[in-house]
Amino acid sequence: MNSVRSYLIFTLLFVAIGQASASVPLGGNRKGVGGNYDMYGCMQSNDYYVVNFSAYQTSPDQAKDSRSLPEAECIDLPDAGKTQIAIDLLDLDVRKKPVALKILREDGKTIAELPMAIVKQGVLSITVDFKTAGKYQAVLTVDDKDLHTPLAVSALHIPITVAMVAEQSGGQNGLLILFSVIGLLVVAAAYFVPRLLKPQNVESAH
Repeated sequence: MNSVRSYLIFTLLFVAIGQASASVPLGGNRKGVGGNYDMYGCMQSNDYYVVNFSAYQTSPDQAKDSRSLPEAECIDLPDAGKTQIAIDLLDLDVRKKPVALKILREDGKTIAELPMAIVKQGVLSITVDFKTAGKYQAVLTVDDKDLHTPLAVSALHIPITVAMVAEQSGGQNGLLILFSVIGLLVVAAAYFVPRLLKPQNVESAH
């Protein structure tokens, strides 16, 4: 009985740790929301879709013949000007459905747009010229007939700030909570498992 109980505890702990780790995307540290580097990168989501957002801005000081790629920014862009925005569709089924992208100013005016189309490679890319500092948003719309939901409701709205002081976000706190949970599970395993195994060893000795 003790061996069965120990096996179940090991299994539950392994599954719990695996589920916690699965929430962290692979790919190394990337600049996330708020400008901090973490393993989450710049993931954006709503109740229907999840994407990875990245923006590339070339510094005016960078030589035109430079082959080095600009650093990927998250939703808080340090400068105004021309910006290459890429949105990686992380939901594989969305790559088989028509998607559209709009970049809007704070007053709702569209400054860049990609028409509805199927993006088999899974990455939307658009060049945006942010004329002034301020708040913008990217709106991803998916023609997803499986949802039976109006496009305006299921659309993913991604806030973008340009040349403004970034507000503190909870991305770093989320990472801290994740590793705290994993640490507590490891400590619980180290404490309880030997005590559950001990009666079995005593019985086997007799």
